[in-house]
Amino acid sequence: MAYLDCETVESTISCIAEIYDVQPEQIIDFFDHFDIEQHFERKRSEGDGAHEMKRLLEDIFGQPKNPITRTYWFHLTRVPEGTSFQDGILPLNEALPRIWEMLYKILSKTNHASRLREMAINGVADFQYTFKTTDSLHWGPYSMLVKAIGGFAELAGNHDYLKTPEIVEDICNGYEQLYNENIQQLVEAGLVPTIVKFWSEDPEDQYGLKSAIYYAYLAHNKMELSGPANTCFDGRNSIVQPNRIVYVEHLHSGPSCF
Repeated sequence: MAYLDCETVESTISCIAEIYDVQPEQIIDFFDHFDIEQHFERKRSEGDGAHEMKRLLEDIFGQPKNPITRTYWFHLTRVPEGTSFQDGILPLNEALPRIWEMLYKILSKTNHASRLREMAINGVADFQYTFKTTDSLHWGPYSMLVKAIGGFAELAGNHDYLKTPEIVEDICNGYEQLYNENIQQLVEAGLVPTIVKFWSEDPEDQYGLKSAIYYAYLAHNKMELSGPANTCFDGRNSIVQPNRIVYVEHLHSGPSCF
C-alpha cells in the first residue's frame, strides 16, 4: 500500500519511489539524466508529457509494486478570514446559500448588498452561473492533485481559484451586467486565498500517478508547470467530510507563497 501526496516535489518523489518500490535517489537520478524536450524532438509520440514520463519511468523500474490506497488533494478557494471548513467541503448546491450570505456580509456597508439580495431572488443574468447551478454534474466539489499548481493557474490552463472562486466571479459578472458596476475587487478584498488539504480512499479516486510523475520531473528540473502536470478531484455532488481534512491554510501573502 502507498499514498500519493503532491504537497511538495520532495513528497511527490518519495511517494513515487514507494509506489515503484525503489529509492527516491533512483527517481531523482532518472529525472537528472532525462530530457523530455529532446525526447519529443527525437521521437513523435501520441501521448503528452505526462503519458511519456510514466511510460519511460516504467521502462526502467517496471510496473507499480505498491498500490495507491490514499490520495491527497488540494481544494483551492478564496474565503473569509478564519473559515474553518468545520462542515467539510460542500458541493455547489449546498455551498451556494452560504456564498450569497458571504457576499451580503462583505458588501453590507454598501448599496450593493440590497441589490445582490434582489438579484439572488430574481436570477443572475450570467450564462455560466445558470449553467453551473442548475446541473448537478458541475457541483463538485473540485480539487487539485498538485498543490503548487495554484500558483501557475494560467500556465496550467486553469481558472485562478485563489483569486476568485468561479461561482463568485459569475455572480460578479451578472451584477455588472445588470447594474454596470464592477464589484469583484471589493469582494476579493474581503476574502483570503485558501488551500484545504484532504484525502480520499475511494478506489475510483486513486488516479493521478502519471500527472504526479510529470509534476515531479518538471519541478525537480525547475521547468514551468503545465496542464498535464496536474489532475483534478470531482466530489460528484458529495461532501468532503471534515474528518478527511488535513489542514486549512490561509495564504495571507497570496498565491506568491508558492
